[in-house]
Amino acid sequence: MKHLYPFFRNHGSIVMFLIAAILFMGACSSSSTTTPTLENPVMQSNGAIVSATGVVLPAKRSTLSVSLPGIISEIYVERGDLVEEGKSLLKLKGKEELQAALTQAKIELISAQQTLDKLYEDHDIALAAGLDAYVKANNAVKEAQYQLDNFTVPVNQQDLDAVEGVKVMKERLDKANQAFQPYRNESEFNETRKDLKEKLDEAQADYNSAVKRLTYEFTLEEAKAQLAKAERDYQKLIQGPDPDQVALAQARLENAKAAVAAAEEKLADLEVKALFSGVISEVNVHKGEWVSPGQPVMILADLAHLRVETTDLNEIDVARVKVGDSVNVTFDALPDLTVNGKVTLISPKSSEGSGVNYTVVIEMDEIPPSLRWGMTAFVDIQVED
Repeated sequence: MKHLYPFFRNHGSIVMFLIAAILFMGACSSSSTTTPTLENPVMQSNGAIVSATGVVLPAKRSTLSVSLPGIISEIYVERGDLVEEGKSLLKLKGKEELQAALTQAKIELISAQQTLDKLYEDHDIALAAGLDAYVKANNAVKEAQYQLDNFTVPVNQQDLDAVEGVKVMKERLDKANQAFQPYRNESEFNETRKDLKEKLDEAQADYNSAVKRLTYEFTLEEAKAQLAKAERDYQKLIQGPDPDQVALAQARLENAKAAVAAAEEKLADLEVKALFSGVISEVNVHKGEWVSPGQPVMILADLAHLRVETTDLNEIDVARVKVGDSVNVTFDALPDLTVNGKVTLISPKSSEGSGVNYTVVIEMDEIPPSLRWGMTAFVDIQVED
């Protein structure tokens, strides 16, 4: 009779109407007929009970499948086996090929990391060299400035700048040399030759001084230019390695990391592992069989934590139910057993199928040892009037 309970509980008013009609007709036909009574008065709803049919299900259950297509090389479990979370349940062929791809990806990762590291190492060396070049250039400027500051400009050149001094002194030297040439083969004791030679030597000395002065000034200007360049180079080096080179090296490194992760994921996808601790309820494949992604290979369930989920709770009744409501649960297969529980979840969306029904989850205070997955349950949910 238990399979009739939900009908009576959800349609009590109709039943009472039919009973009243029968009683009225019976009274009209015979005044001595006994009025019938319901065998189970509890079936009459007083408005504080919402009843529904349900099914016993594991709180955790999963249909397992492979992520890659392939041939099954090993199946490590059988139906009914108790497994721990993370245990390998099944493995596909192809490990060697994927392992080689993973090794190659790791090699590229090491190379990419070394390239990036070398970029920074080379920059550190360049930075040190740049600082050394700057210091040396600065010292060169100081030295050139010292040489120029300590150079005594001849009196006859003090009103001339260095370039003009070289030009004027060169003209004087040429004149002195031209005047001396006719007498260069004369005796050293020749007074004219002697006088012209002295003037030539003086012109040569003045010219040498002018050239020296110009050289000092040129050396100083060149040193200053080198110092400016060294300073610009050093300031640029302080900013770090070339941003474009760094970006390229980092992109290569990130790509290598992604390749390693993808290769590791593919290698891991060769195995199907237990998502949680439970019992292997079904094994749907065999060793050597070709399987495709999404194809069910096993069913894993946590049979230690069973609960009841309603199957025919209509939209009118579900509106009266709240999380936390107390529930009495009975079972078709266990007629003498009643278990207490509470509503822990109300589906926000109606279930697919005929009619508008909502799934309500009931957690039981205790799990009867003889209760099994898939058994029919009947629930009386105590609701507010």
